[in-house]
Amino acid sequence: MTVQWLLQGNHPHLSSIREIEQILRDQGNDVAVVALKGNSTDIPLPETLDLSRPTVCYGPSFVPRALEYPRLSPGIFFDPATFRWSAFRDGWGDRMLSADALVANLPEAMARIASECAFVRPDEDSKAFDGGPYDRKTLTAALDPAISKGRINDRTQIIIARPIQVDAEWRTFIVGGEVVAASSYRYNGIGNMNLHVPHRAIDLAFEAAELWVPADVFCLDIALSGERYGIVEANCFNAARFYGADAGVILESVASFVDRKYTAANDARLTTL
Repeated sequence: MTVQWLLQGNHPHLSSIREIEQILRDQGNDVAVVALKGNSTDIPLPETLDLSRPTVCYGPSFVPRALEYPRLSPGIFFDPATFRWSAFRDGWGDRMLSADALVANLPEAMARIASECAFVRPDEDSKAFDGGPYDRKTLTAALDPAISKGRINDRTQIIIARPIQVDAEWRTFIVGGEVVAASSYRYNGIGNMNLHVPHRAIDLAFEAAELWVPADVFCLDIALSGERYGIVEANCFNAARFYGADAGVILESVASFVDRKYTAANDARLTTL
């Protein structure tokens, strides 16, 4: 196996990272573990890491550093231009659960939100503020800390959607256009990893992957509202929780995909020499 893995040792869910490390080693992968400081953009690369080989990172603190370390290839499956809600809607259209949502800058968003509640979230994949139901008063309170810290400003794009009752949610894992695993993660607003994953949710994930993908490897969250299944959002694989999905299948699928892609690219390069 040409692929090597770099794991975040100070992952917030330490038991999960230890389980993933063991699975990867059992599958024959080379694995290195590093601690990432929250206020730094640095990745302390271990001496054992061979930068001539493809590397896959796993851990949420890798994602903000994605563009700083192009040497880690493919490293982190993330592009801020494609991991935006507006990009998801451009790619998946009416398959989105809230396809009729509005995209507005911060002043426009505040002007549109009256006393009634609306679902509001950042357009970009950030934690500038938590997405959720807000009226103008509660949104102002939620945004004030982000504004004072400079995380958002008048140019920040905001998504405004009508509130929708969500009955259940599932996370699917897509690798090279194929749905390789899935898990439930919420039922009636409460975490639940034991629900059956319906065929319609899997079918929708395949349909989405055929239309457009934000990255070679990503997670796609799908929800049921009444009788309608819709896409909630895509998430970066490198930072995503697996919930009840088979971690072994996911990790092996990612490693195999990267290995095939790296080998094909290397063969093509040798052919042109």
